[in-house]
Amino acid sequence: MTAAPPVIVCMGVSGSGKSTLAAALAASIGAKYIDADDFHSVENRQKMSAGIPLTDADRTPWMQRVIDHLDRLHSPCVIAHSALRRAHREQLRRQSAATHFLFLQSDPDDLRERLRRRLGHFMSPALIDSQFAALEQPDDEADVTVIDAGNAPQRVLADALRAIEEYRNAS
Repeated sequence: MTAAPPVIVCMGVSGSGKSTLAAALAASIGAKYIDADDFHSVENRQKMSAGIPLTDADRTPWMQRVIDHLDRLHSPCVIAHSALRRAHREQLRRQSAATHFLFLQSDPDDLRERLRRRLGHFMSPALIDSQFAALEQPDDEADVTVIDAGNAPQRVLADALRAIEEYRNAS
């Protein structure tokens, strides 16, 4: 496999499998794994646990903490990040000359069920609709590859590895 881009972003709404894919992908390609959820404030986590959607004002300091961390990184990484807003994707792009987004496309009903079964996470299943409402589809963004999140994790990983290879070969 050719070298992966310095920053690979596994993006999508909560419950789509971003963290699972990003961790497996980082291990597969020898990159650092980062979970953007680790940069949320206590207040943001409390809001999401209570089923209260985050506002853009809530997301701004979170994004700045993520960007600051990426600025200090000097190695390839795979980051699990919702990247729901185009503006957030643009901020992430500015961190690296080569950023590739893997958009885990999902069905809202499937995600509600996944979130109901998920233990120990702060995101309330009640927020799925607000996540989809906040999502600005990356349809015309050349550095975004869509991956079906409804597949088994092994298939999603294989699709991601193939997408990275194809993206690198086309660049």
